Amino acid sequence: MQAIQTNEIHITDPYVKRAQEGLVTYLLSLDAKRFLYEIYKVAELEPLTTEGYGGWERSDAINFRGHFFGHFLSASALAYQAEKKASPKAQLLASLKTAVAGLATAQKHYAQRYPASAGYISAFREAALDEVEGKAVTPAEKENVLVPWYNLHKILAGLLDVHEYLAEADETLSQQALQVATQFGDYIYRRMVQLPDKKQMLTIEYGGMNDALYRLYEITQQTEHQLAATYFDEDELIEQLALNQDVLAGKHANTMIPKLIGALNRYRVLQNQPAKLSKEGQATLEQSFQAAKSFWDITVKTHTYCTGGNSQSEHFHEPNELYFDAELRNGDCTCETCNTHNMLKLTRNLYFLTKEKKYLDYYEQTYINAILASQNPETGMMMYFQPMGAGYNKVYNRPYDEFWCCTGTGIESFAKLADTFYLEEDQTIFVNSYFSNTLQRVKENLILTHEMDRAKFRAKLTFSKLNPLEESRSMTLALRLPTWSSQTTIAINGVEIDFTEKAGFAYLPTRLNLTDSIEIQFSPQLTFVATADNPAYVALTYGPYVLAGGFDKTDIDADNPNGILVRVGTKDPLLADSLTVTDPNWQANLSQSLEAIEVPDKLCAFKLNGAEEKIIFTPYYEMHGERYGIYFKVRMKNSVEAKQAQEEKEALLKQQAQIYQELHHFDENNSEYAKNLSYQHSFVGDFHGKRYRIAEADGWFQYEFSLQPVEETLRLALVFHTADYSKTINVQIGEETYQIEVPHSPTSTFITKELLISSRHVSDGKLQLKFASQAQNSARLFGIQLLKLEK
Repeated sequence: MQAIQTNEIHITDPYVKRAQEGLVTYLLSLDAKRFLYEIYKVAELEPLTTEGYGGWERSDAINFRGHFFGHFLSASALAYQAEKKASPKAQLLASLKTAVAGLATAQKHYAQRYPASAGYISAFREAALDEVEGKAVTPAEKENVLVPWYNLHKILAGLLDVHEYLAEADETLSQQALQVATQFGDYIYRRMVQLPDKKQMLTIEYGGMNDALYRLYEITQQTEHQLAATYFDEDELIEQLALNQDVLAGKHANTMIPKLIGALNRYRVLQNQPAKLSKEGQATLEQSFQAAKSFWDITVKTHTYCTGGNSQSEHFHEPNELYFDAELRNGDCTCETCNTHNMLKLTRNLYFLTKEKKYLDYYEQTYINAILASQNPETGMMMYFQPMGAGYNKVYNRPYDEFWCCTGTGIESFAKLADTFYLEEDQTIFVNSYFSNTLQRVKENLILTHEMDRAKFRAKLTFSKLNPLEESRSMTLALRLPTWSSQTTIAINGVEIDFTEKAGFAYLPTRLNLTDSIEIQFSPQLTFVATADNPAYVALTYGPYVLAGGFDKTDIDADNPNGILVRVGTKDPLLADSLTVTDPNWQANLSQSLEAIEVPDKLCAFKLNGAEEKIIFTPYYEMHGERYGIYFKVRMKNSVEAKQAQEEKEALLKQQAQIYQELHHFDENNSEYAKNLSYQHSFVGDFHGKRYRIAEADGWFQYEFSLQPVEETLRLALVFHTADYSKTINVQIGEETYQIEVPHSPTSTFITKELLISSRHVSDGKLQLKFASQAQNSARLFGIQLLKLEK
């Protein structure tokens, strides 16, 4: 069985079509020459632009440079295949030609300068690879690249995607990409065979190097490429997973998933070539297959949320701890979107090898609720983490100065949105996904028009000729029967039919012609899904859609720093994160309290009448520009937990009522410039999950707060960290200057110092606050609040 390629499919579903178009617009706004900047520098060539990109592609601080360029190659190749409009298609091709030609030029020049390293192609020097292999590296040689093989995998995979998806459109470009990839594979082989022990190298994330090298071997049939791939196979891990051992706790999730994609690709590529394997290799081939299946089962059954996403702070934890991870750990860092992208790759490949229904069910669940949900439909930008709790906002990447890992996998996901819509085998076409589209089949001279009313869960399939002047051939169809539909009826030309079900598909009893029309009616169910470690922590699903409770737009653009240049969503503690019920049998009766209502621009909506909190639930994937909640804690009214939660909310409300204005988001962006930021010798940073601004030696920064006429004195509260003990900052308010010294605190990490603000400090409704250092850097400022006097 194989998937029907996206060049035969035209997406007409409005939401999915917009998502794909937003991706293409983003790709065309990126400059391949700027991605080549660091690669040309390493090859000792004059770069084609005056600067490269920043963010994770930067070179002046810890980075992942080169990784996004690889994703850019893959996404552009995938988008080229799927794109139907001539102009963007031509622009994508031109961009790919520039990118691949630049890589070829850099690779050739590097080989001339360093013949022993011929084939190397990278945005960083080879010393980065020396270091992860445990070799001594001098300070002058040392690179600031965190995971070099991870980055190089993206470039190798990107070249292979260009070779595959441009083969028919531009054979010259396709072969050039393969040549660069082949020479790079040769370099990797020569490097690997010199390794005394691969274990040291494998302690650092290396992406899907084994996957890409087995793929390269499948094309070239060069034994060296297969052997190079084996150096990235983790034998002990494969053995453990093949025995169905859950060894995931504590492991970096998106390091793990590509390892198993690679293991599965090893099995797929080599299963029909036993003569080319050693006896040991033949013995472990089935083990690779079993390990991939076992890993998938363990991950989906015990580490996965209702959206199909997994992980917390990029890691797996103990099995069946989803409530703990989403509520008691750091809930803003659940469900890294990279993981969902890679889980879908693994799932898709497992399905083609097993044809087991569960894989397609999971694929649909995750495609809708974790992939479609991750893109801002207005800007085309993508999410890193997807908080599973309640009260959060969605945070998307900035287009040109962040380039997160999840932006990279994101552009690939949205470049191939239709790649699993249809499958085919033995002259039968399998309708797998229910989104409106048209499928154009040249060999049958047929257009299959698929109209899906996703609000009414009704699909209609009709046929027409692709070429009106030629004869058409009839078509045999099989229709996927999703698990979420309690009953699925199929009618041909208005007459309901009986069908044969096999492996989750309804096989239609006859070949279909131009005059035939098929109608499919699904029956979705409303269900509550609970986590294993807390049956009272629930989410709501309707058919294939995870429903989320919608809130308001308060601080909708707020974010918190996390990791290296990552921004994550924030939780508004004043919003409801609980459902307070009076029915002791709420688990059995809660879904019966849901009332279907109409909400503009929402696919479906439900009002929950069985809880005191008045919350409207709509599909999570549509949630943009509003705070939301997926999982809620269910509490009995008047219980100890409910009373405690109410007391906490009242205390927060009282505290919130004291705030006149505040600035706690030092972002060098909208939040600060909304307060008319100006500065000299000042910068922002993050520390312990919070951002700060600092004045360098003899530097300063200033804000302007717009105030209504102030009739009372206000408190100016400034937040510092105890790590800056004894450091000072000068605060100028009007004509008055105060020096604040950060005190030591044995009990608190963040310390608040207060000053009084009176009407004399306000001029024309404006309050100016200027913060300055003296001979050394100032104390870091983490927050500014204007508070009412307590009464």
